[in-house]
Amino acid sequence: MISQLEDVGYARLTMDRVAADARTGKAALYRRWPSKAELVVDTLDYSLPAPEDAPDTGNVRDDLVEHMRQKAEVLNSSVGRAVQSLLAEIDRDRPLVRLVQERVFQPRENVFQLILERGVQRGEVRSGRLSPLVAELGPAMLVQRFLSDSAPVPDDYLVSVVDELIMPIVRR
Repeated sequence: MISQLEDVGYARLTMDRVAADARTGKAALYRRWPSKAELVVDTLDYSLPAPEDAPDTGNVRDDLVEHMRQKAEVLNSSVGRAVQSLLAEIDRDRPLVRLVQERVFQPRENVFQLILERGVQRGEVRSGRLSPLVAELGPAMLVQRFLSDSAPVPDDYLVSVVDELIMPIVRR
């Protein structure tokens, strides 16, 4: 299903084609997913790293870099290209926007915050410097790069975002 979403986009993705590729009937799909939107959201949710899988190496900088690498690995894959295809069309379908936001993006938005909070507990991050805005910087930079450049996000970019932007803001 990811490859179909990547190839044809959300608007032209059909349950018939998904069923044929899965070698099952359309009725079987509809028993599990009441709509194409539900199928797409569940597939993306399953394909992305779970929020509870946040890195915990014992070092905030290493955790942030590893988390950025995990996100970039997904964005640089067929899943990322499928997400890009979906985002290009998503504004036409407000219920789908809400569904993707609630079930795919929002649960994963707090991982950066969690990593920084662990850094506060270990004394690596000044608590007064931690804010939702600071926690959004890394993911926002990664997504901006992903959406604006078709080339894979390079590792040195991820490391630079952490070392040159985030760590100087939060460091003790």
